[in-house]
Amino acid sequence: MFKIIGYFLLLVLFNSCIYRDIKVPGPVTNITQYTLTTEDYKIIGNVEGEGEITTILGMVMTGGNGYSILHDKAKEMGADGIMNYVFELHETSILMFIYNKAKWKAHATAIKYTSKAKAK
Repeated sequence: MFKIIGYFLLLVLFNSCIYRDIKVPGPVTNITQYTLTTEDYKIIGNVEGEGEITTILGMVMTGGNGYSILHDKAKEMGADGIMNYVFELHETSILMFIYNKAKWKAHATAIKYTSKAKAK
């Protein structure tokens, strides 16, 4: 009888580890060491990107980097960089370490620095 209760408690405790499907905003660390004013840059436009990252057994990972995709799209628009980088994750996992798949969507503002803000 105690074995059955023990197995049931283990099942209840670990059922969220078996299969998980969540959608959350991604953590963003927009730490800037410089103080920019609106005179230092010109907004070129908004850039968006999306992709998928898959991890198998915690060792094999496929997929792209959201920041670099946004940065490349901004460069194509003639921008110098991006700011206000935000992304969302939709993650599906089986047994947390066996198989993970995350779909991400990222948004940022493409900017071009004025001559006042460019390095001399």
